[in-house]
Amino acid sequence: MLYRFIDLFSASKSKYRDHIVPFPIDSQIIISQATHGEIVGFYTSNSFYEHEAARMVASAQRLGLPVHTTAVDSTGSWVRNAALKPTFLLDARRNHRGPLLYVDVDAVFHRDPWPVLASYNCDLAVYREADRLISATILLNDTPATLRLLEVWKERCDQDPDIWDQVVLQEILDEDRASETPQYQVGDLPSSFCWIFDRLLNTKAEAVYIEQLQASRQAKANEKRGRNKMLERRKERIATIETILAPLMDAKTDERPKL
Repeated sequence: MLYRFIDLFSASKSKYRDHIVPFPIDSQIIISQATHGEIVGFYTSNSFYEHEAARMVASAQRLGLPVHTTAVDSTGSWVRNAALKPTFLLDARRNHRGPLLYVDVDAVFHRDPWPVLASYNCDLAVYREADRLISATILLNDTPATLRLLEVWKERCDQDPDIWDQVVLQEILDEDRASETPQYQVGDLPSSFCWIFDRLLNTKAEAVYIEQLQASRQAKANEKRGRNKMLERRKERIATIETILAPLMDAKTDERPKL
């Protein structure tokens, strides 16, 4: 019985190893000549998310991509912090012209996303995993409808900040899609723009653009008892990526979680 358990455990680890998409080394980086929009993200100050943001910025710098990250005060709750997203994005959309790409700071760039995103003729584009919207990567084009959507999203999150921001956004978009006169044109991002590094359900992509490293696993670590395999995989993946990004990162960044 013990040997059978070991065999099953080894097979499981093998599946994850086979599913991992290698993070590009410097010699594999391609600098695109495409016109770039703005890339933005936010994080809570005085928290381990500062290190997440530094990693994301470093991964973008290798590709010649400017990223603007903003520190905000924590609300004291992971869900409530996430509910700040539409407020942040509404300000960003009002202050920037042209296409805007939002990316959660616990992500890294493998490739320049703009050559693909330039073809999206819509108000916004999001990724859905099955029928569940993931708000970790959002393309927000410069349209009046996008601005209206962000205003509605902010209003609903302000009304109940204890509901996950992406659940609220999905409700708004699903309601709009079901209406007789939809207000928003919504594009579909592929999984390669919101690639969760160890999610076996994702169809393996030929090329990953944005990899999500699931900082929520660390933020929620105290809620779980015993061994946390998902958190262990995250730490192992981060170690591999940061070995490659080390020259661009501040070695003094502290990743200790503080909420």
